[in-house]
Amino acid sequence: VQSTPNMKSRAAGGREPTQLRTLALELSSLARADGSARWTQDSNGTSVIAAVYGPRQAAQRKENAEQAVIEIVMKPRSGMAGSREREYEAIIRQTLEGVVLTAQHPRTSIMVVLQVAADRGSLLSCALNAACAALVDAGVPMRRMLASVSCVMRNDGPGLLLDPDDAEQLAARQLVVMTFAHQYKPDSQPEQQQGDGSTTQPCNGKVIATLDEGALACHTVAGQAGLGGSTVFSADELLDAFDICRQGCQQVANFMHSAALRLLQPVA
Repeated sequence: VQSTPNMKSRAAGGREPTQLRTLALELSSLARADGSARWTQDSNGTSVIAAVYGPRQAAQRKENAEQAVIEIVMKPRSGMAGSREREYEAIIRQTLEGVVLTAQHPRTSIMVVLQVAADRGSLLSCALNAACAALVDAGVPMRRMLASVSCVMRNDGPGLLLDPDDAEQLAARQLVVMTFAHQYKPDSQPEQQQGDGSTTQPCNGKVIATLDEGALACHTVAGQAGLGGSTVFSADELLDAFDICRQGCQQVANFMHSAALRLLQPVA
């Protein structure tokens, strides 16, 4: 399942600064995993395959008597994992611990293995979205789902770019990755006054994604262009990044809901 195609790059004038690349999601693509997902941003862009194993009995040296232990393994497209993969593993683990109901499965382990299939910008966000989709596919209980996007602060002038590709990241002063927890609620219509003075709020049958007010996680990285100059950003710039990322996460959450409904519905 994919979102509305957007085949043009931002450089070609085909994508607005606040527009995401084409999103695509595949579920249950790995037979031996308890749950799996492939999250892709653009047909020739970033792609991550996530596999979930568990909850299963944790190793004695790792088990927690009160909750499940979340383990993250991130594998690069080629070569050995390095410091970036270790850093991303820690960020993803801490983020998932904020939404997974670990207390329901004490003394167990939930392992999420992330294989990078292609990296053309916004890799951390792509990995977080893939991990969330794979956990849903595995039936792991969660208090909220999550949606993640990246944006960059431009080095050549004011303004932000949402969902940057690899070229935009390299030319940026600062990369900001924000993740929001969200849940799905019935889309209620305005309250209606009844004859007895009471009010009712009917539902129109639709379900909408409702994001939490605050970000679940925020991660900033100095861009390659910023390393040679100033990497300092103002509070106003961070607030602008918060707003644009929240808008992007709303789009991701809406797509994830529609895609999951189509992919998980029973076959007649």
